[in-house]
Amino acid sequence: MAGAAGSGAVGALGALAYLQSRLSVAPPDDHRILHVVDGHVGVSDDDAVLRVVWLGDSLAAGLGAISPEVSLPRLVAVGREGKTRLHVFATPGATSHDVVGYQLAALEQLRHGLAQIGQRIDAIGVTVGGNDIAALTSRRRFRSNVGEILQAAGDAPVVLVSIPELNDALRLPRPLRTFASWRAGWLDVVLRQAARADTEVHYASVRRRPDWISRRDLRNFLAADRFHPSGAGYAIWADRVADAFETALTPPDADQLGAASPRR
Repeated sequence: MAGAAGSGAVGALGALAYLQSRLSVAPPDDHRILHVVDGHVGVSDDDAVLRVVWLGDSLAAGLGAISPEVSLPRLVAVGREGKTRLHVFATPGATSHDVVGYQLAALEQLRHGLAQIGQRIDAIGVTVGGNDIAALTSRRRFRSNVGEILQAAGDAPVVLVSIPELNDALRLPRPLRTFASWRAGWLDVVLRQAARADTEVHYASVRRRPDWISRRDLRNFLAADRFHPSGAGYAIWADRVADAFETALTPPDADQLGAASPRR
Protein backbone atom coordinates (compact mmCIF):
# COMPACT_ATOMS: atom_id res chain seq x y z
CA MET A 1 0.00 0.00 0.00
CA ALA A 2 2.82 2.39 0.88
CA GLY A 3 4.55 1.61 -2.38
CA ALA A 4 1.38 2.21 -4.36
CA ALA A 5 0.80 5.51 -2.59
CA GLY A 6 4.38 6.56 -3.30
CA SER A 7 4.05 5.67 -6.97
CA GLY A 8 0.83 7.63 -7.19
CA ALA A 9 2.48 10.70 -5.65
CA VAL A 10 5.39 10.49 -8.09
CA GLY A 11 2.96 10.15 -10.98
CA ALA A 12 1.01 13.20 -9.81
CA LEU A 13 4.20 15.23 -9.55
CA GLY A 14 5.26 14.15 -13.03
CA ALA A 15 1.93 15.22 -14.46
CA LEU A 16 2.14 18.52 -12.63
CA ALA A 17 5.65 19.11 -13.95
CA TYR A 18 4.40 18.47 -17.48
CA LEU A 19 1.56 20.96 -17.06
CA GLN A 20 3.87 23.58 -15.60
CA SER A 21 6.36 23.19 -18.45
CA ARG A 22 3.58 23.59 -21.02
CA LEU A 23 2.34 26.74 -19.30
CA SER A 24 5.77 28.33 -19.17
CA VAL A 25 6.34 28.15 -22.94
CA ALA A 26 4.24 30.36 -25.19
CA PRO A 27 4.24 30.45 -29.01
CA PRO A 28 5.55 33.66 -30.62
CA ASP A 29 2.07 35.00 -31.47
CA ASP A 30 0.68 34.31 -27.99
CA HIS A 31 -0.63 37.37 -26.11
CA ARG A 32 1.52 36.31 -23.17
CA ILE A 33 4.75 37.17 -25.02
CA LEU A 34 7.12 38.90 -22.66
CA HIS A 35 7.34 42.66 -22.45
CA VAL A 36 10.34 44.75 -21.53
CA VAL A 37 9.59 45.56 -17.91
CA ASP A 38 12.92 47.32 -17.31
CA GLY A 39 13.03 51.09 -17.38
CA HIS A 40 12.03 54.24 -15.55
CA VAL A 41 8.67 54.58 -13.82
CA GLY A 42 7.29 57.85 -12.47
CA VAL A 43 8.70 61.37 -12.49
CA SER A 44 10.82 63.42 -10.12
CA ASP A 45 11.77 67.09 -9.86
CA ASP A 46 15.35 66.21 -9.00
CA ASP A 47 17.88 63.63 -10.06
CA ALA A 48 16.98 61.19 -7.29
CA VAL A 49 16.13 57.75 -8.65
CA LEU A 50 15.16 54.72 -6.60
CA ARG A 51 16.79 51.61 -8.06
CA VAL A 52 14.83 48.39 -7.61
CA VAL A 53 15.91 44.95 -8.84
CA TRP A 54 13.51 42.06 -9.39
CA LEU A 55 14.66 38.44 -9.36
CA GLY A 56 12.64 35.30 -9.85
CA ASP A 57 10.11 33.79 -12.21
CA SER A 58 7.24 34.70 -14.54
CA LEU A 59 5.40 36.67 -11.85
CA ALA A 60 8.14 39.31 -11.78
CA ALA A 61 8.70 39.02 -15.54
CA GLY A 62 5.09 40.07 -16.21
CA LEU A 63 3.80 36.91 -17.87
CA GLY A 64 0.03 37.22 -18.26
CA ALA A 65 0.01 41.03 -18.38
CA ILE A 66 -1.05 42.55 -21.69
CA SER A 67 1.47 45.40 -21.37
CA PRO A 68 4.49 46.23 -19.18
CA GLU A 69 2.48 48.94 -17.43
CA VAL A 70 0.34 46.30 -15.71
CA SER A 71 3.20 43.96 -14.74
CA LEU A 72 3.82 43.51 -11.03
CA PRO A 73 7.15 45.43 -10.84
CA ARG A 74 5.73 48.46 -12.64
CA LEU A 75 2.48 48.52 -10.71
CA VAL A 76 4.41 48.44 -7.45
CA ALA A 77 6.70 51.24 -8.64
CA VAL A 78 3.78 53.41 -9.75
CA GLY A 79 2.50 53.41 -6.20
CA ARG A 80 5.56 55.31 -4.98
CA GLU A 81 6.32 59.01 -5.27
CA GLY A 82 9.30 60.00 -7.37
CA LYS A 83 11.13 58.05 -10.05
CA THR A 84 12.02 54.36 -9.92
CA ARG A 85 14.51 52.61 -12.17
CA LEU A 86 13.58 48.96 -12.58
CA HIS A 87 16.11 46.25 -13.35
CA VAL A 88 14.19 43.01 -13.95
CA PHE A 89 16.29 39.86 -14.24
CA ALA A 90 13.38 37.47 -13.61
CA THR A 91 12.62 34.87 -16.29
CA PRO A 92 9.57 32.63 -16.80
CA GLY A 93 10.06 29.10 -15.60
CA ALA A 94 12.93 29.94 -13.26
CA THR A 95 13.27 27.85 -10.12
CA SER A 96 15.12 28.98 -7.01
CA HIS A 97 18.12 27.04 -8.34
CA ASP A 98 17.97 28.99 -11.62
CA VAL A 99 17.89 32.30 -9.75
CA VAL A 100 21.01 31.30 -7.84
CA GLY A 101 22.74 29.90 -10.92
CA TYR A 102 22.06 32.71 -13.39
CA GLN A 103 20.31 35.77 -12.02
CA LEU A 104 22.62 36.43 -9.08
CA ALA A 105 25.51 36.93 -11.49
CA ALA A 106 23.53 39.68 -13.24
CA LEU A 107 22.74 41.22 -9.85
CA GLU A 108 26.42 41.32 -8.90
CA GLN A 109 27.38 42.79 -12.26
CA LEU A 110 24.79 45.54 -11.84
CA ARG A 111 25.95 46.30 -8.30
CA HIS A 112 29.55 46.56 -9.46
CA GLY A 113 28.61 48.87 -12.33
CA LEU A 114 26.55 51.15 -10.10
CA ALA A 115 29.38 51.36 -7.59
CA GLN A 116 31.59 52.78 -10.32
CA ILE A 117 29.27 55.77 -10.65
CA GLY A 118 28.58 56.18 -6.96
CA GLN A 119 25.12 54.58 -6.95
CA ARG A 120 23.58 51.53 -5.33
CA ILE A 121 20.62 49.15 -5.36
CA ASP A 122 17.92 50.44 -3.03
CA ALA A 123 15.71 47.35 -2.79
CA ILE A 124 15.23 43.89 -4.29
CA GLY A 125 11.96 42.11 -5.02
CA VAL A 126 11.89 38.31 -5.33
CA THR A 127 9.20 36.00 -6.73
CA VAL A 128 10.40 32.45 -6.36
CA GLY A 129 9.01 29.05 -5.48
CA GLY A 130 6.18 28.55 -7.96
CA ASN A 131 8.32 26.51 -10.34
CA ASP A 132 9.98 24.64 -7.49
CA ILE A 133 6.61 22.98 -6.88
CA ALA A 134 6.88 20.92 -10.05
CA ALA A 135 10.69 20.72 -10.03
CA LEU A 136 10.49 18.52 -6.91
CA THR A 137 12.72 20.92 -4.98
CA SER A 138 12.99 19.78 -1.39
CA ARG A 139 12.28 22.30 1.34
CA ARG A 140 15.84 21.95 2.57
CA ARG A 141 17.21 22.77 -0.88
CA PHE A 142 14.73 25.60 -1.30
CA ARG A 143 15.81 27.08 2.04
CA SER A 144 19.45 26.89 0.96
CA ASN A 145 18.70 28.64 -2.35
CA VAL A 146 16.67 31.38 -0.66
CA GLY A 147 19.55 31.86 1.77
CA GLU A 148 21.98 32.36 -1.12
CA ILE A 149 19.65 34.90 -2.72
CA LEU A 150 19.41 36.87 0.52
CA GLN A 151 23.16 36.70 1.03
CA ALA A 152 23.72 38.06 -2.48
CA ALA A 153 21.40 40.99 -1.73
CA GLY A 154 24.13 42.53 0.40
CA ASP A 155 22.90 45.59 2.28
CA ALA A 156 19.79 46.09 0.14
CA PRO A 157 16.43 45.30 1.79
CA VAL A 158 14.56 42.40 0.21
CA VAL A 159 10.84 41.85 -0.36
CA LEU A 160 9.96 38.17 -0.68
CA VAL A 161 6.64 37.75 -2.48
CA SER A 162 4.80 34.67 -1.27
CA ILE A 163 4.09 31.68 -3.46
CA PRO A 164 0.48 32.09 -4.66
CA GLU A 165 -2.08 29.59 -3.47
CA LEU A 166 -2.73 27.50 -6.57
CA ASN A 167 -6.30 26.57 -5.69
CA ASP A 168 -7.33 29.37 -8.06
CA ALA A 169 -5.15 28.16 -10.95
CA LEU A 170 -8.03 26.95 -13.09
CA ARG A 171 -5.71 25.47 -15.72
CA LEU A 172 -4.66 22.74 -13.30
CA PRO A 173 -7.22 19.94 -13.00
CA ARG A 174 -8.22 18.37 -9.72
CA PRO A 175 -6.62 16.72 -7.80
CA LEU A 176 -3.34 18.21 -9.12
CA ARG A 177 -4.52 21.69 -8.17
CA THR A 178 -5.08 20.63 -4.59
CA PHE A 179 -1.72 18.90 -4.41
CA ALA A 180 0.08 21.88 -5.97
CA SER A 181 -1.60 24.20 -3.48
CA TRP A 182 -0.40 22.02 -0.62
CA ARG A 183 3.18 22.05 -1.90
CA ALA A 184 3.02 25.82 -2.41
CA GLY A 185 2.13 26.31 1.22
CA TRP A 186 4.77 23.79 2.28
CA LEU A 187 7.54 25.71 0.48
CA ASP A 188 6.18 29.13 1.40
CA VAL A 189 6.99 28.42 5.04
CA VAL A 190 10.64 28.99 4.09
CA LEU A 191 9.92 32.51 2.85
CA ARG A 192 8.00 33.44 5.99
CA GLN A 193 10.73 32.08 8.22
CA ALA A 194 13.39 34.02 6.31
CA ALA A 195 11.47 37.26 6.84
CA ARG A 196 11.07 36.60 10.55
CA ALA A 197 14.80 35.90 10.94
CA ASP A 198 16.10 39.11 9.32
CA THR A 199 14.93 42.68 9.83
CA GLU A 200 16.00 43.55 6.28
CA VAL A 201 13.79 40.86 4.72
CA HIS A 202 10.08 41.53 4.28
CA TYR A 203 7.30 39.11 3.33
CA ALA A 204 4.42 40.16 1.04
CA SER A 205 1.56 37.69 1.02
CA VAL A 206 -0.35 37.20 -2.23
CA ARG A 207 -1.36 33.66 -1.35
CA ARG A 208 -5.10 34.20 -1.31
CA ARG A 209 -7.42 36.38 -3.33
CA PRO A 210 -9.40 39.06 -1.48
CA ASP A 211 -12.75 37.97 -0.10
CA TRP A 212 -14.61 40.34 -2.40
CA ILE A 213 -13.44 38.38 -5.47
CA SER A 214 -15.83 35.46 -5.81
CA ARG A 215 -14.85 32.24 -7.52
CA ARG A 216 -17.40 33.05 -10.22
CA ASP A 217 -15.47 36.25 -11.05
CA LEU A 218 -12.04 34.65 -10.81
CA ARG A 219 -11.53 34.45 -14.58
CA ASN A 220 -11.51 38.26 -14.72
CA PHE A 221 -8.30 38.25 -12.71
CA LEU A 222 -6.51 35.47 -14.61
CA ALA A 223 -4.77 35.62 -17.98
CA ALA A 224 -6.11 33.63 -20.91
CA ASP A 225 -3.96 30.66 -19.86
CA ARG A 226 -6.10 30.45 -16.68
CA PHE A 227 -2.90 30.15 -14.66
CA HIS A 228 -1.00 33.45 -14.49
CA PRO A 229 -2.60 36.65 -13.18
CA SER A 230 -3.94 39.13 -15.69
CA GLY A 231 -3.17 42.84 -15.36
CA ALA A 232 -6.15 43.08 -13.02
CA GLY A 233 -4.76 40.22 -10.97
CA TYR A 234 -1.34 41.85 -10.71
CA ALA A 235 -3.02 45.09 -9.64
CA ILE A 236 -4.59 43.27 -6.68
CA TRP A 237 -1.21 41.88 -5.71
CA ALA A 238 0.58 45.19 -6.22
CA ASP A 239 -1.20 46.86 -3.31
CA ARG A 240 0.10 44.24 -0.90
CA VAL A 241 3.61 44.13 -2.36
CA ALA A 242 3.85 47.94 -2.40
CA ASP A 243 3.12 48.00 1.34
CA ALA A 244 6.04 45.62 1.93
CA PHE A 245 8.34 47.82 -0.17
CA GLU A 246 7.21 50.88 1.78
CA THR A 247 8.22 49.14 5.00
CA ALA A 248 11.50 47.93 3.48
CA LEU A 249 12.48 51.42 2.34
CA THR A 250 11.54 53.15 5.60
CA PRO A 251 14.62 53.92 7.72
CA PRO A 252 14.75 51.58 10.75
CA ASP A 253 14.22 52.95 14.24
CA ALA A 254 16.72 52.62 17.06
CA ASP A 255 15.42 49.22 18.18
CA GLN A 256 15.73 47.80 14.69
CA LEU A 257 19.24 49.21 14.30
CA GLY A 258 20.26 47.28 17.38
CA ALA A 259 18.76 44.03 16.16
CA ALA A 260 21.08 41.39 14.76
CA SER A 261 20.81 40.63 11.08
CA PRO A 262 22.10 37.13 10.15
CA ARG A 263 22.38 38.14 6.49
CA ARG A 264 25.27 40.52 7.19
